[in-house]
Amino acid sequence: MRYVIYVEGVDRPGLLRDVSDVISRYEGNILYSVGYGSEGIGYILFIVEYEGSPEYLERVISGVRGVHKVDIAELGPDAVDIISGFIRGNPSVASGIAPYMHPEDFIMVLVRLDDDVRRKIYGTLPTNVLSLILPELPKELLDEVSEVLPPKTLVNALMKLEPDDLVDVLQDLNPSVRRVAIKLLPKEKIEEIRPLLAYPPETAGGLMTTSVPKYRADATIAEVLNDLGKGKYEISDIIYVVDNEDKLLGYVTVPSLFKASPNTKLERLLRRDYVAVEPMTDQEEVAKLMIKFDMTRIPVVDTDGKLLGVVTIDDVTDVLLAEESEDMLLFGGVMRVEHYLTARVKDLFKKRFVWLIFLYLVENITARIVSSYSDIISKVAILAAFMPMILDTGGNAGSQSAVLVTRALALGELTIRDVLRVLSKELLTSLLLSITIAPIAFLFAYGVSFNVTVSIAVALAVLLVIMSCSVIGGLLPLFASALKIDPAVISAPLLTTIADIIGLTIYFVTLSTVLKII
Repeated sequence: MRYVIYVEGVDRPGLLRDVSDVISRYEGNILYSVGYGSEGIGYILFIVEYEGSPEYLERVISGVRGVHKVDIAELGPDAVDIISGFIRGNPSVASGIAPYMHPEDFIMVLVRLDDDVRRKIYGTLPTNVLSLILPELPKELLDEVSEVLPPKTLVNALMKLEPDDLVDVLQDLNPSVRRVAIKLLPKEKIEEIRPLLAYPPETAGGLMTTSVPKYRADATIAEVLNDLGKGKYEISDIIYVVDNEDKLLGYVTVPSLFKASPNTKLERLLRRDYVAVEPMTDQEEVAKLMIKFDMTRIPVVDTDGKLLGVVTIDDVTDVLLAEESEDMLLFGGVMRVEHYLTARVKDLFKKRFVWLIFLYLVENITARIVSSYSDIISKVAILAAFMPMILDTGGNAGSQSAVLVTRALALGELTIRDVLRVLSKELLTSLLLSITIAPIAFLFAYGVSFNVTVSIAVALAVLLVIMSCSVIGGLLPLFASALKIDPAVISAPLLTTIADIIGLTIYFVTLSTVLKII
């Protein structure tokens, strides 16, 4: 296993050598080491291969003269804080550490550094490291990189990317930087990515790779294997078969090629049970299809059936993670944030302020409802004690329904045509829930108020609130979907606010009715 070892001690000659000797003595293979001193303190970082106990290694290193602090963590996410702290003190060492880290882990290090420190690092990174992190960088960091690096350095890193990744990065760059980068790219690279640039990034055409092995039906297995052996395609486990006009005929799995004679033509092995999408198909729809049919690849064809490219499972995984993250933010009443640690405070303010002020204005309705029934509350003050319970119960019931329906919509299990099924299911479910919870609410209310009339009113209100909020929570995502609005916009704060209004109205109307009758 690989570990990161951070050592802090007295800045003396031979400290690095002495610690290195101890690590080597206990069968640690030092892959990288670097140190620097400041104000009498020496700081050292090692990346080592070691199969023993890290706790034991920590103890023996602590015994080296002058050492007063040792931290050991497995190279990966657990070591991010150690590495970021070390780089913060000496940014120039980042270029030596980065090649040993997974790109995602190194990005985690970058986001934990101040922007002035990051800007010192970008220009020192090797081109191959830049090419690995560029497709994964949050928008804020990508903007920083494009501002700091000379255009030619940026383009050299872009040249190492696969066509689909290259296009993704170009589309995320600021327009002025994008124009300069495209001008500096070789003509053959421009021609390679031109088809991808024609489609929005959130579509199948924007996601697909054009580095796809495709052959005519009369090609022999020997010819195909010879071409695949050159390693020039991003996809290597499946090949696609097209006709003379590049229209997709089907596919052949690579393992099946080794089971047939080298002179066998592809048409003998051709499988036609494929699912394809058009280039303007939304990325979420692509993801749903791949999940539904358990596919790792899905071809993209135009209206004439010509093969344009292929969307891979890696691209879909990124889509699902991005969509889930965005839905979580929307469901929490927050607009999309690319990366929290790198987000500017003013941007966070803008993304949260709109929702908060909107919800505050809507909540004024609840205040008006309460004030309009102030006479009842003043006569029976204990009624106010049950308001939080009524409101929370309604909000929770509505949120449960909304989450279930939103998930079903995301998985393609529901459409707007299922509105009556959802309505009936929520009515029956909420009825069972309410008649189960209402007696509990009655007992709780009576234990607090010792008033049968009040307890009956509270129990009836709970029953009606659960039913109404469950139905509304289940139907709102459907209506949002029908209006081409992301169902996640029916966020928890918005739904809770609506439930508050409904709950208070039902509560006080029920109270008024019961008090008049009894």
